[in-house]
Amino acid sequence: VRFSPNTANPLIVSCGWDKDVKVWDLKSFELKYTLHGHTGYVNSVAVSPDGSICASGGKDGVAMLWDLNEGSHLYSLNVGSTINALEFSPSKYWLCAATDKCIRIWDLETRTAVCDLTDFVASPTYGKRKPPCTCLAWGANGRTLYAGYADHIIRVWELRD
Repeated sequence: VRFSPNTANPLIVSCGWDKDVKVWDLKSFELKYTLHGHTGYVNSVAVSPDGSICASGGKDGVAMLWDLNEGSHLYSLNVGSTINALEFSPSKYWLCAATDKCIRIWDLETRTAVCDLTDFVASPTYGKRKPPCTCLAWGANGRTLYAGYADHIIRVWELRD
């Protein structure tokens, strides 16, 4: 569940196992839109800093972007691995996806991947494979990304020019 930061159009966005994203009007507490398109359950939703766009992702490995004003699908970005969490950058027009295989950062203007963050050593207690990333949070400066992994470690990524 995520709240839109747009106070002129207060919304709540939710997702779940029914493969749908639901947009709720916070004033009336009524369902405004049901957004269809995912082929698997949806783990995560994120709302852009200006409140105009929502991103959703889950089992199908596709990040879908939605116009919250119109309740319409904008476009999709494929990462090819289950998406566990999504987060918009507070300072750039970027979307970040935590997946079972990597962290993917997309530039939404060009709709291309900026990078895949995969270069780390897993905790020895986790085994030989790399753990999935399960949650994300950008620092307020928009240059530091905090990522929680299934091996119980929070890794900190710093973005450089």
